[in-house]
Amino acid sequence: MTRYLPHLLCLLFLLALPARSPCAEYLLGPDDNLTLKVYEWPDLGGDFKVGADGRISVPLIGSVAAAGLSLDQLEKTIQAMLAREAGLKESPSVAVQIKDYRPFFITGDVEKPGAYPFHPGLTVLQAVSLAGGFFRFTDPGLVRLERDAIIQQGERRMMSENLAALTARSARLTAERDGASDISFPNDSTFDQKDPKIVAVMARERLVFRTRRDDLNKQLASLSDLQNLYQGEIAALQAQIESEKQQGDLVQKEVDELRNLAARGLTSNPRLFLVERTMAEIEATQRNIQAIIMRSRQSIAQAAQQAEDFKAKFRERVDTESDEVAAKISETRSRLDTASQLVTEAEQTAPNAIMRRLRNVGMDPKFTLSRRMSNGTTQDIEADSSREIEPGDVVLVSSSTEGTTEVKARQSAVQGDRTQLSQMH
Repeated sequence: MTRYLPHLLCLLFLLALPARSPCAEYLLGPDDNLTLKVYEWPDLGGDFKVGADGRISVPLIGSVAAAGLSLDQLEKTIQAMLAREAGLKESPSVAVQIKDYRPFFITGDVEKPGAYPFHPGLTVLQAVSLAGGFFRFTDPGLVRLERDAIIQQGERRMMSENLAALTARSARLTAERDGASDISFPNDSTFDQKDPKIVAVMARERLVFRTRRDDLNKQLASLSDLQNLYQGEIAALQAQIESEKQQGDLVQKEVDELRNLAARGLTSNPRLFLVERTMAEIEATQRNIQAIIMRSRQSIAQAAQQAEDFKAKFRERVDTESDEVAAKISETRSRLDTASQLVTEAEQTAPNAIMRRLRNVGMDPKFTLSRRMSNGTTQDIEADSSREIEPGDVVLVSSSTEGTTEVKARQSAVQGDRTQLSQMH
């Protein structure tokens, strides 16, 4: 009796689990949330979600393929993997329950299309109720469309003006980068040079262009004047050196004569010493002037380097602004396209859809279930309001007055939007 006690306890445990849904052969798929219990090893149990790849990750055994399996099949798979991994002769007791089903989707002539939680026994009519019921048009809806159109028209005008201003700024930066004497503005449908607003934008950019060019030229002219000043100083100093050299030649001749006389005893030594000191002073003056010339040439080089630095900083500033403007132009064009599409939606697409739906008010709705099968294909099923749906189904609600071609087109769109709806959920 003792050896059967674990099996008896396992049986009592399984009986205590909540009853499974009527869909006993329900096949698992991505986004299903499962509860796993292992009697022998409670720590292995827990809640698991079937991933987009159709697998769950279970402790000890790792990744387990769950998509396309029933609960019984998944239990047996986990039992076999646990027994093999742990080296058991008998498989452990495993129970798998669905905690939350993957959502279903509803689209078409309903108030709030989208993804909704699934529960067993959910019918098409209940799904429509979850989506806010069948589409109902009210006067505030038309007012909202008119308001949206006005808002988006204002947004589009603002984006157009911003784009024109950015285009003018880009043209001015191009002229600055190329060292042009004037700005070459474009003249096309997005930049009409006859438009008063664009004329004002062009005038403003030309003013900025002239101001920045004049500031740079003033800085460069100031440095050029400084270089010319040093050049003039060097010329004056070189002339002074030449004068000192001539004077030194004369003094040197006098020194030579005095030395000859002193050697014959015809002159006194103090006179010779005085002339030699004068010669030394002239040489010292020449060395000082040479040092001043070297410092002046160094100042000229520094001024030239400053001029190059000013030019480099100006080009760097222009390049940085050009990159920023190019990014803003791209963003503004994208926003302008979006605003234009929203204006079209508010003025044409949405009103046409509303009018089409209004023509179908009072007609019997038509329901189509788009269901993904176990082999990966998708099947369209005509249904009535009492038909039960399954997790992952896409419910298309349409008017029975729609033509066959339109219904098929919408069904095709539903299949194409399945992935997008899943991502939205």
